Amino acid sequence: MTMDDSQSRTHQKPRRLVLMRHAKSDWSGEGSADHERHLNERGRHDAPIMGAWLGELDCLPDVVLCSSATRTRETLQRMQDSFPSDPIVSYSDALYLATPETICSTIRSDHCDASTLMVIAHNPGLAHLVSQLAQQWIDMPTAAIAVFTLADEDWSKFRLSSTVELEHFMRPKAL
Repeated sequence: MTMDDSQSRTHQKPRRLVLMRHAKSDWSGEGSADHERHLNERGRHDAPIMGAWLGELDCLPDVVLCSSATRTRETLQRMQDSFPSDPIVSYSDALYLATPETICSTIRSDHCDASTLMVIAHNPGLAHLVSQLAQQWIDMPTAAIAVFTLADEDWSKFRLSSTVELEHFMRPKAL
């Protein structure tokens, strides 16, 4: 490794993992399949607020892995109004009601080179993943976001046992 290689690595932005639960959805649609539920008024209000919060942190995603459910897609669409540019987005059926292990596997299989990777998914798997990574129970209400900094790993090596640090946690009611 040359001195230039060493210096460029020390000045790289840390890799960040942004884990978000979808915004509040509507339960009133009788006969609607769970996968097809839309955001309710509160969800439509909260999603852009959380997108703006990520912008204030200078933590906007390069890549978003999003559950294919309607409410996660709508959450992302509402948040993107706060983003100065559009991230690369990949919708995944595997993230719908996924376990922590499935979420990690989806992150690994993407093999992207993103500095900041965002996952928008569902409880209970998302809350369990956030809690396992933080090594303490963290409740993930709707539209909550946990931001982790990774210890110089590439995404293809990401595991539940990866060395991470919980950098930020926010829920809409706290803003």
